[in-house]
Amino acid sequence: MARLSRKDILQDFRTRSLLEATRKIIATEGFDAVTMERVAREAGITKGGIYLYFRNKDQMILTTLEAIALEMLREIETQLNPKTHAWERLCQVIRAQLESMERHKDILRTLLLVRWHMSDRRERKKWRRLLRYREQHLGRLKAILDDGLRKKIFYPLDTAAAAFYINEMTISTAQRRVMGFSQSSLEADTQGLIRFIALLLRGKKHLHGSEE
Repeated sequence: MARLSRKDILQDFRTRSLLEATRKIIATEGFDAVTMERVAREAGITKGGIYLYFRNKDQMILTTLEAIALEMLREIETQLNPKTHAWERLCQVIRAQLESMERHKDILRTLLLVRWHMSDRRERKKWRRLLRYREQHLGRLKAILDDGLRKKIFYPLDTAAAAFYINEMTISTAQRRVMGFSQSSLEADTQGLIRFIALLLRGKKHLHGSEE
């Protein structure tokens, strides 16, 4: 493994400092508050120096959001046990996704705004790079559902559509918590969602002990 030079280490540190500063501003004040000068000041580098790392504000914001999306996907991945059967793995994904969104709730409000931007055709091209992370997550859900369908754990269904709806329900559950519409614990909300999905995919007989 090649050893990093002092220059590489310093550049990586400054890049991470800029991304963290951008994230902080987005989380507390929104996209409009992000400027190259403001981020440079928060990160402790010169305004001119920031252009060595990012061409413009849009690239900096997009890179920040990509870093967050990748971090969340990795958090979900670490919670999965590939040796368990499809229903258990599906529950693991749902639980891990909600826990990850809870950890990142400081910026979740703004990330939800990005989802609305992506529904606008004029904005969709701009945010296209972020869609690949969603597609990666949907692909994981679909693979689990396909496995469960082959083993007759789930009712017959369109697994691509089911993956989409399960993801949307999970995001909506997290959104209710972020917006203060839920007074329940994270565990209670997670169990409620899993029980509802169990009813849709497996029927009433699986509601008791829904993660089994």
